[in-house]
Amino acid sequence: ENISDRVLSAQNLLLAWFTYPVMKAIHEWSHALAVKRWGGRVREAGLMLLVFTPVPYVDATDSYSFSGKWQRAIVAAAGIMAEVTLGALAGYVWVLAEPGHLRAVAYEVILIAGISTLVVNGNPLLRYDGYFVLSDLLEIPNLAQRASRFWVYLSDRYLFRSKEAKSPALARGEAVILGIYGA
Repeated sequence: ENISDRVLSAQNLLLAWFTYPVMKAIHEWSHALAVKRWGGRVREAGLMLLVFTPVPYVDATDSYSFSGKWQRAIVAAAGIMAEVTLGALAGYVWVLAEPGHLRAVAYEVILIAGISTLVVNGNPLLRYDGYFVLSDLLEIPNLAQRASRFWVYLSDRYLFRSKEAKSPALARGEAVILGIYGA
């Protein structure tokens, strides 16, 4: 009932402002732990200010050198998995707790895990963690750029009848993936 009034209330926004960096710290820490698990190094970690909000980050680029696609995908997915786990645990807290501060924090964790993590960070169409998980599992680096170039190739080849147009699809079956992702 009146969810938009509650979510956008000053008290709720202030609580979200404090909860968000804590959840993102756990998210980034999970990426770092996954990199370390397979022998990689986290060369940098820190805080950046995004719209006056401290947001943690880690450099997990060592995962690009991992030979296994599942290792790379798990590193990319580690933050999402951590936040979804926090959201699920917060759901239990929210159901069991009496109205008050603990329940309000649990509500914020659920909102952040649902909106920020699943809708934005887990979305493979945006260049966040979900995109890199998909790219790693498909073993197609630069998936978005190559899919865009594939659609340019299709228009050049079939719409403008260019005989010199070259497909960016390198492997068998890749054209289908690039076509679907690009669409």
